[in-house]
Amino acid sequence: MKQLCSPHRRGFAAGFSLVELLVVIMIIGILLGLVVPAVNGIGRSSGLTTGGNTVVDLVNYAREEAMTKNTMTALVVLGQQPTQTVQDVDNSYRALTVLEFDPVTGWSQIREWEILPTGIVIDCNDPVNCSFLTHSPQPFPFLSRISGTVNPPVKYRGQQVLDGAGYAARIFLSNGSLQNPEQPAQLRLVEGFFQGNRVVYTNHHSGGIAANFYDIAILGMTGTTKINRP
Repeated sequence: MKQLCSPHRRGFAAGFSLVELLVVIMIIGILLGLVVPAVNGIGRSSGLTTGGNTVVDLVNYAREEAMTKNTMTALVVLGQQPTQTVQDVDNSYRALTVLEFDPVTGWSQIREWEILPTGIVIDCNDPVNCSFLTHSPQPFPFLSRISGTVNPPVKYRGQQVLDGAGYAARIFLSNGSLQNPEQPAQLRLVEGFFQGNRVVYTNHHSGGIAANFYDIAILGMTGTTKINRP
């Protein structure tokens, strides 16, 4: 006949000691410490790809509009704004739009402001790899022919964007090329946020250089894009 275990013995066999529970908790903590940063890194990398693709789409849109309508268009990057609201500060070097030129009415915005994903910003720290920011027309051309217009013809949240650090732009001509095609026009997107007058990198090497980026070079003679990723 099969011998049955007593309730006391069954409870002893199914239980865990305090040491075993502590070991399990410690292992879970170690795994979480490894997995959470990896998941966050994947999320930021995905945001960088999404943001880069958004910028490429805007470049292509501006170029195609200029060629289709036989006019000039401008890709505009929002720079540092004098307003102190948290949202406006957060969107510095993260918001982009497209303007179109009409010989009668002047420049007007034809695309809603596109905001890069949270944690992704255009690198205003790097004028070499982000030459788009340094070769912006100051001021916009041909506005003097239109009475009553202001320069620059850019508004954000209903407020006039100032010149200087307030924006950067490159203009597409009716043949699809850039105005001043000999001047480099590259945008570098990085993982970070704008604070004060600089970008703070959230993913960087020991020397303070951005460890991950999405480079978009707009070729001057054709207006097409070339992408570079590390």
